[in-house]
Amino acid sequence: MKFSHIDKKFATHPVFAGFSHHFEQGKYCITGENGCGKTTLLMMAAGLELPDKGVITFNDLLVTDVAVKPLIGISSDKIIFPRFLSAKQLIEFHCSCYGAQWPTALIDDLHFKSHLSTLAPALSLGNQKKLSLILAITHSAKCLLLDEPTTGLDSYSRDYIVEYLTAFDGHLIITSHDTLFTNNADYQIFPIADKAVTI
Repeated sequence: MKFSHIDKKFATHPVFAGFSHHFEQGKYCITGENGCGKTTLLMMAAGLELPDKGVITFNDLLVTDVAVKPLIGISSDKIIFPRFLSAKQLIEFHCSCYGAQWPTALIDDLHFKSHLSTLAPALSLGNQKKLSLILAITHSAKCLLLDEPTTGLDSYSRDYIVEYLTAFDGHLIITSHDTLFTNNADYQIFPIADKAVTI
């Protein structure tokens, strides 16, 4: 994932100015204070939010390119679920869009089966997190972008996700304050506040 000369501001507040970085293949944990741009970085990396200036690519293709969409999975609380779809319907729709199989094992392992009939926005915050992770993982993306992947999870699900990500052999960029990641030698720590605004 490559960011080249990225500018991004909200109202008059610059979040990124002249930001360039190449996240080469591997596992990264982005750290920083709330509001420093961690979630915005992931949303731009997924092509769900556009920079004001600059280019973001994955495998030398723009992240907004339709060919890149199946290669990236994102989980973020900033993504709002449709009010009218149940968790099951949302997963079914996701699977149909990506030609993915129904994620039986993932649903079972996250103890999510009993929540499938619940409207997605009516889920507890912890179960919304589980649903978001299921959607990110289900289509076997080569790059996972996960915003605080363990926040709000019960201890069993938290351990499961950490183990899953340990075994994941693709490109992984997460944001987290969890010491299971920040003190983990498998992850390159990227303190975004030191690098984002360069004006």
